[in-house]
Amino acid sequence: MSASGERRSGRGEIQSLPPVRWAVGLGPFQFLIVALTALGMAVVLCSAAVGVEHPSVNFGLVFTWVLWWSALLVSFVLFGRAWCLACPVGAVGEWLQRLSLWWRAPRSAGLDRPWPRRLRGMWLPTGLFVVFAFLDNGYGMSNSPRMTAGLIIVLTLAAAWVGLVFERRAFCRYLCPITAFIGLNALAAAFELRRRDPVSCGAGCPTKDCYRGNERRYGCPMSEFPGAMESNLHCNLCMECVKSCPRENIALRLRPAGLDLWAMSRPRLDGAVGAVVVVGLATVAPLLMLLLLSPVRRLLSLVLSAGAPPNDPPRLAAVAVLLLAGIAASAALVYAFSHLSRLAAAAEATRPLFIRYAYALIPVGLSRLLADVLDHVLRTWGALGDVTRALVLDFPLNRVMPGQVSVVHLLEPVTVYALQAGLIIGGLLWSLSAMRRVSLRLFPDRQAGIASLIPMAGLALLLSWLSVWTLGLALL
Repeated sequence: MSASGERRSGRGEIQSLPPVRWAVGLGPFQFLIVALTALGMAVVLCSAAVGVEHPSVNFGLVFTWVLWWSALLVSFVLFGRAWCLACPVGAVGEWLQRLSLWWRAPRSAGLDRPWPRRLRGMWLPTGLFVVFAFLDNGYGMSNSPRMTAGLIIVLTLAAAWVGLVFERRAFCRYLCPITAFIGLNALAAAFELRRRDPVSCGAGCPTKDCYRGNERRYGCPMSEFPGAMESNLHCNLCMECVKSCPRENIALRLRPAGLDLWAMSRPRLDGAVGAVVVVGLATVAPLLMLLLLSPVRRLLSLVLSAGAPPNDPPRLAAVAVLLLAGIAASAALVYAFSHLSRLAAAAEATRPLFIRYAYALIPVGLSRLLADVLDHVLRTWGALGDVTRALVLDFPLNRVMPGQVSVVHLLEPVTVYALQAGLIIGGLLWSLSAMRRVSLRLFPDRQAGIASLIPMAGLALLLSWLSVWTLGLALL
């Protein structure tokens, strides 16, 4: 079955529901959502910047790295890049650039320069996501209120500067350190925004308002042509195209979860490498950190002077080495197993298999990240109540310690581990299903497809086993 055929079958348009149709057609739709999250971010920023530094009772810290991060991961499965719709960071740059909050302004404050061609793609945001991971693993960003506040401020200022220099949301597409992470995991969503009729978006529409905009609405801020868009990779669900399309040819749909993982007709190498990086940071790197951080730090302390945590050069260098080693090992594994798939199926080249199968591994990494979220929810329940009480005692500065900490372990560690293992097995099965569909697209011959699938299925099983083993070591 063709990709277009897959996309038309079993589909439900939720835009036909009156509340949804009213909401997405509302002019200030995105602004109203961003305004709410901006208020929340202002409280988070104030608490993280000047509130108590204890990580367990700082509202800004717990809200960001427990509630927001958990909701972000869950949203991938349901709605794709839904956070990008509500993100105040990118909105600030857009508001400054457009000189408006949602209406079409007659002039712009930005220079509207095109983003440099050599910096397009996912190479730069993937590298910045690795830096993001290093800041957390090396400096403990998720345990530092001040670093969390600093990150929010730096990202907001960067979005504002880029918005004033470059066209559209160049920061959100090419520079945000989590845009590659969000976009790649959004491929697994059970939700999409797509054209209805391809003919109406081709020669039947000379104006291409969904991309260029018109006198009433802006075009796509992410520089996507919705009429040809085939994945959730860059769509931030802002609904500009829905409102600007004169033929009402763009719809919100429910779909089989993860359809983009196998149905993309033109998967790119930069996205495949980004997928390998994300999966490697979720599965291989944590194991290396758990087993080798102490010995590698001791080895590096022979040539680097020790310092006070978190600014300890040997430890920071060890973290950097192990993160890069985890990424390199993941890339080597995916390429090696892709080569085995080529040999097994007697294919001509390894690269197309590497690109296709790398995307299909995304559920393996996502399930490991969701397993970590499950641990937070079931073993640290009550933390949000503590920090909320602390915030109320000194709103919005959060400088007062609450009387006591009431974190509740809802389940025993072994029970939580069993649930985590089940979640990872679910991600493995999801990935295997995507790989089977990839093999059918790569090889019309069924036997060749099965031969190609077997090595990659073994790799998915290996990475999932590493995740289960790593989580088990934490119990010891």
